[in-house]
Amino acid sequence: MERWPRREFLKRTAGAGLASLVTSRLLGGAAAALPNPVGYAAISWPEGQYEHALDTMSSLGYKGVQSLGWVREKYGKRVEYLRDRLQSLKLKPVTLSCSDANLAPEGPKDDVQQVQNYASFFQQLGGLYLQITDGGKPRGNYSSEVIRQLGARMSLLGRIANDHGLTLGYHPHAGTIGETREGIERILDAADSQHVKLIVDVGHLVLSGVDPVEVLRTYRDRLLHLHVKDVRRDAAELARKSPESVRDRDYVFCEVGAGVVDFGAVVKALGEVGFKGWAIIELDGNEPLPGGPDASARLNKEGVEKLGFRV
Repeated sequence: MERWPRREFLKRTAGAGLASLVTSRLLGGAAAALPNPVGYAAISWPEGQYEHALDTMSSLGYKGVQSLGWVREKYGKRVEYLRDRLQSLKLKPVTLSCSDANLAPEGPKDDVQQVQNYASFFQQLGGLYLQITDGGKPRGNYSSEVIRQLGARMSLLGRIANDHGLTLGYHPHAGTIGETREGIERILDAADSQHVKLIVDVGHLVLSGVDPVEVLRTYRDRLLHLHVKDVRRDAAELARKSPESVRDRDYVFCEVGAGVVDFGAVVKALGEVGFKGWAIIELDGNEPLPGGPDASARLNKEGVEKLGFRV
């Protein structure tokens, strides 16, 4: 696919930031080459293009992939095929999203079997991490006991992951309890720190008005991996006024460097806390480029390399 000229890209994403902002956000505070391996999330492509997505990631030099839970359904009986395919492409299966695990704080269903199925599949695939989000409402009036029980359920799922040689990561997500800084703290305090780690998604945190640098510093001993994504300027401004209204927007995120995330500060914090784990570029909820997800993957590669990541 033809590469979209950067001038045209910046023109089209003017709502997400000007060219001068792109440069300053990327280079301000960026250090020398970072030690973190860099992967890419398959969520950017339609389900039917999964294997094409893997080919694209490999051709661009990404070292790993994060997949959605449906991959288990599609390849559950063909684990060896997918494992061999990933090995041939030199892509590590880093994270699998436990999409069907509905961790609602009230009226919960039993997620144990679901997570056991995900864990068994990902263990066979040679994966590293399982990802969960909470199923609560942002700013919900949940009692301490309800949160305690939610943390206990997460801890149980974390032990299941550990039994399969995997690690469970909690992903604070816009539209959940983890949308707020208080919500993140309540859940992490309630869950066993040995069995429930933290996935820091800088895009979701910035969109929710939470400082990713403070989160990185506070939970430095609990960091599992990083989600790298940028936030459109118009979406960030709207979120400050009305967080609820942003959830109805089609375009919220954008390619690294085209938005408002202060990546220079994020990179500096990564160095301060000594984090050497995976950085996964994840892009969904974005305005499609003419070249589709492939074009975004190329632009994201340029963006993170300017930050000091090696792809």
